[in-house]
Parts: sequence; C-alpha cells; structure tokens
Amino acid sequence: MKVQLTESQYNRLVEFQKRAYSFDWDDNILNMPTHIHLEKKVGDEYVPVDVSTSEFAEMRHLVGTEYRLLNDNPLEAFVDFRDYDAFIRDTKKAIEDGSYGPSFSKFKEALKYGNDFSIITARGQSPKALKDGTKVLIDMTFSDEEKQMMMDRLRGSSVDEYLSLQDYHPVSSDEFKEKFGSEGGAENPEIAKTIALRDFTSRVVNAAKELEGNPEYNGLSVGFSDDDLKNVELAKEFIGKELKNSYPNVRFLVYDTSDPKDTKKKRIVIQKS
Repeated sequence: MKVQLTESQYNRLVEFQKRAYSFDWDDNILNMPTHIHLEKKVGDEYVPVDVSTSEFAEMRHLVGTEYRLLNDNPLEAFVDFRDYDAFIRDTKKAIEDGSYGPSFSKFKEALKYGNDFSIITARGQSPKALKDGTKVLIDMTFSDEEKQMMMDRLRGSSVDEYLSLQDYHPVSSDEFKEKFGSEGGAENPEIAKTIALRDFTSRVVNAAKELEGNPEYNGLSVGFSDDDLKNVELAKEFIGKELKNSYPNVRFLVYDTSDPKDTKKKRIVIQKS
C-alpha cells in the first residue's frame, strides 16, 4: 500500500536524505546547438564540416583518419566551446527550441529542492559561464510556482547565493587546469571528469557531516549522469574502485543517458560491500 505524504512530510523526508548530483551539460541537460568545426578528407583535399556534439561523440574515433580538426588546431575546432557569449546564446536557443536532454527534468528537480550539484563538462568555458547559464535556465523554464518552491527550500538565501555555492567543472577550461594542474585538461576529458567528480564528492561529504548527529538523517547519495557511454563506464569503474572505498557510507548512482530514445535512463546503483 502506498503512503500519501503531505508536502511538509515529504520536504522533511528529503531534508534528511541528502542528495547531490553531477550533471554533464551537452546532450544531457540541454541539446545545445554548438558545433565542432572539422575538416573531412575528400580525395587529396579536406573540406570544412561542422558537427554537433552528439555526432562528434559517435565519430570522434575517425578524427585523424577520415577527419581532422579545423586546420589541425583544437582552438579553432572548439572555439564555440570556450566563448562565454556563445554558451549563453546557445543555452537560450536550446531552451527556446525546447531542445531538452534526458536529464533536464532531474536537473530542474535538483534546483527546485536546493540540492547540491556540480556541472562536469568537457567544455572550455569559464565556470562563470556555466553558473550564468544555469541562472538563464531557471529564469526561462521555471514557472512562478516552481520559483516559489525553490525560494522556500533555500530558506532565505537568494538564487545567486545558492548557485555560487555549487561546483562548475568545465574540464577544458583554464580554470580547471589551474586548480588541478597536470591532472586536468582537454587531452583526456574522461579522466578529468573523474577528477571533478572526486572533488565534488569530497565537498558534499564534508558538508553532510553536520547532519550525522541527527537521528533522522538517512545518509547521502551522489548521482552522476552523462550521455557519453565511455564517460559512464569510466565513472562507474572509478566509483567502484576509488570513491566507494573512500566513502563507504555514500550511495552512488550512475545514470547512463547515451541512448536519446531511452528517456527512462539506465541507472547503476553501486552500494558498499
């Protein structure tokens, strides 16, 4: 038999089941119109071609054979993935077109309930661009009722204050390289994403310690969602081998959103042994 909770009872339950989420942005939260600039080999020549992030995920293994980066220069190929204005523009465009990714609803839910979150993306924009893009998403997609619900959960903090407390990890950015040194960078974004996940998990675990003395506290869960299967598999391995050992009492969940037709998402629950 299902138990129907009142809103106050539900809010109290959520209060002591601390939840934190890490989200990839492109093709996960929003299907961004940002393009990667490549050149395709046709005979003895190279012809410019632009591809979406989802297309690139499927054919990037061909870069170096059938394709190359524009002028063999990653700065030219990924220029729109480093520019602040391009990110805000493309975020607005995706929202206006209703081009929502499979984790869009879960991201809205995390925001409405004031959960801790991180954005972990291969992009090279600044963390400020990701924060401001999130504010654009709230302004453009939240109803008045949803905005009021969010404000109630924030308990006196402003939206800007809440967003400023969250983690934004564009792993190809200069800021990421400065923070993590040789560990970070665009050369191996899959590894860089696990570094960002470790940093985020450490923060939310430390923040949850203040709740441990409360008898109603039911523990912490940390979720990770990504549309790139390679990132998903590496995150699962990383959590199982490293994070689970470091944080045995944390419940980790990995959401595989690589199949755009599977809106239910595939969930992998990793529990302590």
